[in-house]
Amino acid sequence: MKRALLSAAIATALVAGSANAAQTLQMDVNAIGIQALNGAGAPSAFGGLTHTGTVSLNYVLSTTYLAGVFVDGVNQNFSGSLSNFNGSINLSNGQVMGGSLLVTVNGGGDTYSCQIAATGHVEAYVGGGFKIEGLTFNGVFSDNQFGNVNVQPWAGGGLPGSFLQFNFNPNASGGGFADMDLFVNVVPLPPAALTGIAGLAGLAILHRRR
Repeated sequence: MKRALLSAAIATALVAGSANAAQTLQMDVNAIGIQALNGAGAPSAFGGLTHTGTVSLNYVLSTTYLAGVFVDGVNQNFSGSLSNFNGSINLSNGQVMGGSLLVTVNGGGDTYSCQIAATGHVEAYVGGGFKIEGLTFNGVFSDNQFGNVNVQPWAGGGLPGSFLQFNFNPNASGGGFADMDLFVNVVPLPPAALTGIAGLAGLAILHRRR
């Protein structure tokens, strides 16, 4: 289990000049099904640090699970179950160019969705494989409860955040599994910050490996 000490979501909100940037929600999703796609959208081997195409993320029944939900590092004792996870990370020469993510719990009753900003890149992961990290925007929860977790502070949508995909060691066909931490900040991004999001650099997610 990883505990985020500082997420890129917090850094983003600080850049935006927010006074309320400290409250950050983290979702720890494990064993996500991953498939690399080439530039034409067909399944392919993963091109590593210079991959061009898409990394498709999918829920795998009885395998993919939500290990925990945290607020500022405090375990919220999530008691529901993950019922779906899907998304895509678009890459050009290893650089994140966009995409989207959707997390669904409790049979579709509660969801979190966001878009991926054109910032971030593929890196080698300590111990083998790869990691991909970047920023998110337009995050929104479907209502004020995410399972048994109160997400009212994040109501209203337009939320900034970040993601860290790791433990991705694809096979020769570009398939495999990965874990992902998603971070959601409480403060919506102002238009000026959203316009300049692709120019943000040097944002790091400090985390503790299992």
